[in-house]
Amino acid sequence: MAAALLGAMTLHAGFMFDDYVWLGIWDRVPQPAPLANTPFDVYRTATGVAEHTHRMSESGIFPWWVEPTVKLAFFRPLSSALFGLDHALFGRDSVGYHAHSLLWYVGLVMLAGLLFRRVLPAAVAALAMFLFAINGSHAAVLGWLSYRALMVSTLFGVLGFWLHLEWRERQRKGALVGSLVAFALGLASAETMLILIPYVIAYEVFAGPGKAADKLKGLLPLGVLLAGYFALYKSLGYGAAGQDTHVDPLGAPGAWVSAMISRVPAAIAGLTLSAPSDYIMDASYVPVFTLIGAAGLAFFALLVWGVWPRLEGDERRTLKWMLTGSFVATFLASSALAGTRTLLVPSLGLAVGLAMVLRAAWRGRARSFRAGAVLAGAAVMFLLHVVAAPYVWWQTVNVYTQMDAMMNRAQARYGEALDVKALPNQRVVVLNAPSGVIGIYSSVQWWSLGKTLPKAWWVLSYAMEPQQVTRTGPNSLELSLPKGHLLTTIEERVYRGSRYPLAVGDTFDVKGMKVRVEDVDAEGPKRVSFTFDVPLEDPSLKFVEWKNKKVLPWTPPALNAAPVVVDAHTFQ
Repeated sequence: MAAALLGAMTLHAGFMFDDYVWLGIWDRVPQPAPLANTPFDVYRTATGVAEHTHRMSESGIFPWWVEPTVKLAFFRPLSSALFGLDHALFGRDSVGYHAHSLLWYVGLVMLAGLLFRRVLPAAVAALAMFLFAINGSHAAVLGWLSYRALMVSTLFGVLGFWLHLEWRERQRKGALVGSLVAFALGLASAETMLILIPYVIAYEVFAGPGKAADKLKGLLPLGVLLAGYFALYKSLGYGAAGQDTHVDPLGAPGAWVSAMISRVPAAIAGLTLSAPSDYIMDASYVPVFTLIGAAGLAFFALLVWGVWPRLEGDERRTLKWMLTGSFVATFLASSALAGTRTLLVPSLGLAVGLAMVLRAAWRGRARSFRAGAVLAGAAVMFLLHVVAAPYVWWQTVNVYTQMDAMMNRAQARYGEALDVKALPNQRVVVLNAPSGVIGIYSSVQWWSLGKTLPKAWWVLSYAMEPQQVTRTGPNSLELSLPKGHLLTTIEERVYRGSRYPLAVGDTFDVKGMKVRVEDVDAEGPKRVSFTFDVPLEDPSLKFVEWKNKKVLPWTPPALNAAPVVVDAHTFQ
């Protein structure tokens, strides 16, 4: 009931960001350039094929600095099809979509409870199910429709795991077939199913019946399924490359290890102490969350150590494989963009560990100094994970609602500045953006809503610092950042990872606009020139700037005039 009430709050979140991509795809809206996404493959955003990337940058779907080999393509046909079902039933009424997502979440909680009851005493299993249901990090997954894929994949993964236990412990061959079918459905929903594999392996190591050879045989069917999945995945061109949000541990092991150094401590901070790990998308917060993560891990480990003597043998064994699975899953989940949404699968093991700590701490209260210290620590965890959970859910929904409103305001501002009758013959040139998400998604939302498209929609910079624009010729200008750099934010590095730095003299030609990097230091580009195929005053170019929370027409200065400052300020 608590999960349903908290989940129902997310019905106010509406559509956001990536949601507009699959809405436009399913609405069959004419595209500004051939998109990689198709109705049953809506999560294939970038193919990694240079020719495809270049066509997207010409139209402005990708920015001018995009790495030609950038790839963001995820195998999620079942989740894509579920959006098609929603579209057929609800059109663009977001309430129906969110109600559908809520049903998947309720089903996931029930299956998690079934799994917990299988391996835990009834009271502990019920408590673990409750803790999993109200976990504040889950609001991030439930409130954003594009993240539904994570819930669907996890649901089938948990079902497959429960059937795996049925097969291994009760020798039911039908359960083996069922587990493989469920695992396959999980893999067809999202890569999240892979994050559940550490639990299966840890179970076999610590609790699987039989000798070592039997345990290996128990993993063999799943291993064959995964081998086939990876072969299909690669042959169909899925994966991630060329950017910093999703890092492939096999394709780029060095970059993966480097990313884990900052992401995993933040994930552990979110997992153990309910810290808002999304903040590490701003690199300045990484050191703080590294310390919080270390403190959270030490604190939780001490609590487990404190209650360990009070646990039964079966409970200890279950706790070993549950926490091992949770810890390893945290590493795998952190391969994706850091944030609370990555904690869904790791939180399964955390719910079990926390339930055991709370139960044992309460039973052993005030019997010794150690028991009193454990009870005090457990009280802190109760406050963080139970008392504070409704606030975390409310805050997440509030943030999502604000994001939705912000994007709608951005659409209104562009609508005020652009002449829809002239757009088909114009290239829109946005000098600056008040935030990376507005820089990325405003044109996407404009297209998805079926509005009149320009020939191109070029955003010159996502940098939020004041920028100087100097006219350098009849058809050229130069943009410089006295106190900042380009390509430093996570939104910019969606398109070009830090392993692909720009150098002075690098050029880009997006069919009508040529870009050259003029100045770079150790932190990134500081000055870039833009040369257009017509004079800046030509009516085919529509220059606009963000200023004082509005989109305003921008008039190119005269040649040899002083630099003009463009400053978006904060847009909320």
